[in-house]
Amino acid sequence: MACNDVSTESVEIPLFSEMVSVSAHLMKDVYLPASLKKTGDERSGPRPGSKDPLQDKKGSGPEATIYVTKIAVRTPDEVISGILTENYRRDTILQNNEYYTVVLASSLSVGDPSTTRFINATITVDLLQNMEILAYAPKGKGIIAGIIENGGNGISISKTLDFTVASSVKISGRSDDPENRLEVPVGPERTMTVACSRTTGCTFALPVSELLEYGGMLQNSHRMFWEVYPPMLPQIIGNPGNEHMALLSFIIQVPRNTVPVLNVSIEGKVKGDLWGVVHLRGSAGLSKP
Repeated sequence: MACNDVSTESVEIPLFSEMVSVSAHLMKDVYLPASLKKTGDERSGPRPGSKDPLQDKKGSGPEATIYVTKIAVRTPDEVISGILTENYRRDTILQNNEYYTVVLASSLSVGDPSTTRFINATITVDLLQNMEILAYAPKGKGIIAGIIENGGNGISISKTLDFTVASSVKISGRSDDPENRLEVPVGPERTMTVACSRTTGCTFALPVSELLEYGGMLQNSHRMFWEVYPPMLPQIIGNPGNEHMALLSFIIQVPRNTVPVLNVSIEGKVKGDLWGVVHLRGSAGLSKP
């Protein structure tokens, strides 16, 4: 979907456990009622024509889903000039490339919130080799922690990637900076209102109590990752069944007339009453203009 200078692309990424099916069934067997427990022969595999009592259970272990929406807007010239201010080839670079500010609105939902707790995750973003990450935010882990502690019902990300608490979702309203108001998916049958402006950035209608804590790190010019984990303040940790949000922002340089292409991969850990600590992973590509 595109709206004036803003484009969006959404993807639902299932996160599956690395547990193999046989191991998962053996673990479940420990907690089953006696009438459903398997004999020694049955543990080696179901007999032909027989029905596994666990057959209706989805997957072989705990699962989660992350909903990711890429929000991309052309970066203002003055922001790029500030980033490239000390580059002696700045004029040539500006002529040969285009620049986008990208926000990944990421919402994590665990498969069985009544028995499963999110521990942490690493979200990695990979660009093509001919694309480059010029800036990103948040960098320090304390930035989001401070926002959560202050409370509020909205988050603003400025055109220079500064994070602040917003009292409402509003933009400049200027005639030369038209309104871009979007509804992006953040879970099953749930959306979030976003208002974007080239001059002021984007504002998200998101209660800060739903934010995870996270901080980013640049691995090289076309790869970066964010470490994501639950808030450290126990009084603001909500129901584990709620979607937990992270807003990841960065500015990228792409060759002129080239569509920004990126891949998002997630590796995380959850802990359940039944499973203990289990690793989950998944990935998806985002390439729409």
